[in-house]
Amino acid sequence: MARILPDREIEKLLGTCIIGGSKECVVSNSYELRLGNSIKFDSTGEEFTVPAGHFVEILPGDFVTISSLEKLDFKRETLLSLSKQTNLAGLITPTTTMMREGFLFSSTKVDPGFRGVLNWGIRNSSIKRVRLKQGERLFKLTLFELEESEVPDKLYGERDRDSYQDSEGITPSRRMIPVDIPEKMMVRRTERKIDPTKQLVEAGHPFSYIGTELVALHGKFQVVSHDVVLLKEDFKKMQTSLETKIETETTTLSNKLTAMPESLLDKMKGLVAEQFEAIFNKKMLTIYGTIATLLTFAFAIYQFVAKSTPTKYQAFIFVGMGFLALLFTLLVAQWKRGK
Repeated sequence: MARILPDREIEKLLGTCIIGGSKECVVSNSYELRLGNSIKFDSTGEEFTVPAGHFVEILPGDFVTISSLEKLDFKRETLLSLSKQTNLAGLITPTTTMMREGFLFSSTKVDPGFRGVLNWGIRNSSIKRVRLKQGERLFKLTLFELEESEVPDKLYGERDRDSYQDSEGITPSRRMIPVDIPEKMMVRRTERKIDPTKQLVEAGHPFSYIGTELVALHGKFQVVSHDVVLLKEDFKKMQTSLETKIETETTTLSNKLTAMPESLLDKMKGLVAEQFEAIFNKKMLTIYGTIATLLTFAFAIYQFVAKSTPTKYQAFIFVGMGFLALLFTLLVAQWKRGK
């Protein structure tokens, strides 16, 4: 059965199997791997070099790929140079310190025969920004010395599909997917609607807090939406009532304006008729009065002349009076035209 190497034997591997290692990183039965000089932010695809003494800032929920400062060499030739006839394998686990700060990552292993820089993917699941210093200890490497029966026939790097041998910095995924995949070869889930808020609530901290806040916000939004609907309905009713009132008032005013000329004409006709009748009655009354007055005067004069004047002179007097009446009439008519 494989044997876990103790600290004293791990120290003998520094510089050969653990290139760039330090005795300060050797603990009881493991070696603490450190943050290297390369990092990739998967959310943006940006890749940076981290100089010595600098820091990396990882935002809440962000996922990054980092490289190890140390380079491992588990090749058969390297172990033979140390007079070891066996092979080494490794198990990588995160330090408890990193888990306490809210980092999520899974354990992985190092196959016998591997040589290169290690890459890890880590996610900041906390609600605060986390800063990591270049050279900071992040993972523990537990080394196993394999028995002869546990040594594989082909070590890592001896097969064509071993794509990460002699890796440096950040090595992208070697998984290749064809661009054009026939639909009949695709297996998909049904188009069932998934409640993202429920998923957040069930995902644990800090996502559960976000989900709870979204549920509360959704409740408030529903209340506001209901109030908006009621306000919209009231406004629609008010608009309908206003439109009906405007239409009624417009129709009434239009009818009044249409009927006004006929009414006005009737009133004017009546007024003209009344005025004409009044003027006519007044003129006729004047004429009749004048005629009556003249007849009265004529009859009085006639009686006076008949009694006081001899018969042979009466005809001359009446002719003279008629001539004077005619002359008076002509003078009055001429004066009227002059005015």
